Amino acid sequence: MEYYFQRYGDLELHRRMIGDRARTEAFARAIAEVVREGDVVVDLGTGTGILAMLAGRAGARRVVGIDQAEITQVAADLVDHNGLGDRVQILRGEASALVLDEPADLLISEWLGSFALVEGMLDDLVVCRDLNLGPGGKMLPARVQLMLAAVDDPVLFVREGPGFWRDPIQGLDFAPLERLELEQGRAVQLRLDPAALVSAPVCLLDLDMRTVRVKEPYRDTVLELRVKRDGVLNGFAGWFTAQLSPSVSLDTGPEHPETHWAQSYLTFPPQPVRRGETLRVEVSLRREAGERRALRLTLRALGQEQRYLLE
Repeated sequence: MEYYFQRYGDLELHRRMIGDRARTEAFARAIAEVVREGDVVVDLGTGTGILAMLAGRAGARRVVGIDQAEITQVAADLVDHNGLGDRVQILRGEASALVLDEPADLLISEWLGSFALVEGMLDDLVVCRDLNLGPGGKMLPARVQLMLAAVDDPVLFVREGPGFWRDPIQGLDFAPLERLELEQGRAVQLRLDPAALVSAPVCLLDLDMRTVRVKEPYRDTVLELRVKRDGVLNGFAGWFTAQLSPSVSLDTGPEHPETHWAQSYLTFPPQPVRRGETLRVEVSLRREAGERRALRLTLRALGQEQRYLLE
């Protein structure tokens, strides 16, 4: 836990997040749209304070940014440097320790990790929301959807996956390692070519941030993916779409502008698929035992089962 917050004190990490133009510009547009003059706003996981400052600049009367990382001192200095100290306050502490003396009109949080949930911040978001958001208060993002699609990319399966072991190396046969690496079930964050998708994406989770509960995402479900061309299923891809405000959405899928989240690439034992076929996928999503910021994902399709660790 301590390493996680030490990591978020690293300016290189914040530079990469703020430098993600699709992310930063989308949040800036959404904040400008949603914040009303005189609003009370909470920014959970404020980091450098950029979203808190944007809310203050948009007309909020009072903005409280909170973070557990030591970056909060940097954020407080930046608030003063930008002349927003009269309306933006930066605190260091846990989400559960923040109880405002007046209800918040808006809760902003860029709580999202890979596969939406890997950062493990949903718990803090729900706590902070329930303690501070007033009746009729708004969330930004307002809604988050987790998407899943089937992948056919033999080059990627070899270059970034267990297919690497198929060809002899220095005259030695390593082919048994393909199955062993598949069984290790590691997800890879990378940018997929949209042409690699052999099915249209379907929604795995649809989270209303005004009402979502901590345990809601962790469940079993069955998806039906429509295969759009003949090919070989050799993986799945996961990503999220966030509805930040009524007119601003942030889609981290392969057919949209690149973000630092990219997509979660999940290799799967290769299986032929035909155009028009309905691919039935059983999905089980759980937290890794004893590890708040990691997920266990199980996918079953075409008689094969594959388990993954996402962290």
